[in-house]
Amino acid sequence: MSSVLIEARALAFASFAVNPECPRFHLRGVRVEYRDGHAVCIGTDGVVLLFARSSYETAPFEPFTLNFRKSGRLFVTCRKMGPMITIEVSENGEAIWRLLRSNGSVIERGFVEQIDAFEAFPEWRFLLPESPLHPAAVPVGVHPMPLRWICRAVDNYQGDAPCTLRLVSPGAELPAVVLIEGEPNVGGLILPAFQDLNAEIVFPDWTMHAKAPAGEDKVEVTEDAA
Repeated sequence: MSSVLIEARALAFASFAVNPECPRFHLRGVRVEYRDGHAVCIGTDGVVLLFARSSYETAPFEPFTLNFRKSGRLFVTCRKMGPMITIEVSENGEAIWRLLRSNGSVIERGFVEQIDAFEAFPEWRFLLPESPLHPAAVPVGVHPMPLRWICRAVDNYQGDAPCTLRLVSPGAELPAVVLIEGEPNVGGLILPAFQDLNAEIVFPDWTMHAKAPAGEDKVEVTEDAA
């Protein structure tokens, strides 16, 4: 049984992209992978993909996917309480989680289940554009519902700290990249609702300054001598 140390807000951030009702099993959970000494958390519902790297170092472990529907208390605590989580994964698919204080004392604990690996989690890194990203002048349209969940994820991650959310288009027919300025450990993708290189962006008339009709002379205002 291996023990994985994860930053609570990183696990919470990825969880906002999960669709617990999706018939595709791998989209019902949060994937946790090991990369360069840290845990990386990934969640996707097929439209939005969010990923976050934990700031805490942890020992190497095999990747696993936590069942969101049967891990409700875990994600509630990650979103509201405590700085870090440890997860001990067993071979039978069960996992024990512990919410820890900064001094290592346990605040709360519980059980979760992993999602079976018969339907492989997508290789999410293949979806990312080449780095560094060179933004293109392409209009990006997104549906408001997934954007609302992205904003909730950012708000939960940042707390009271001010931040700027950016949506950047890497090019036509590619997912828009979700960035938080000053936060290199989190990001994501969102599928556009439309993306047309030939789309004409026109602001409505009421946003424009009123123009005088052509040929109309300007009337000078004179003071009344009386």
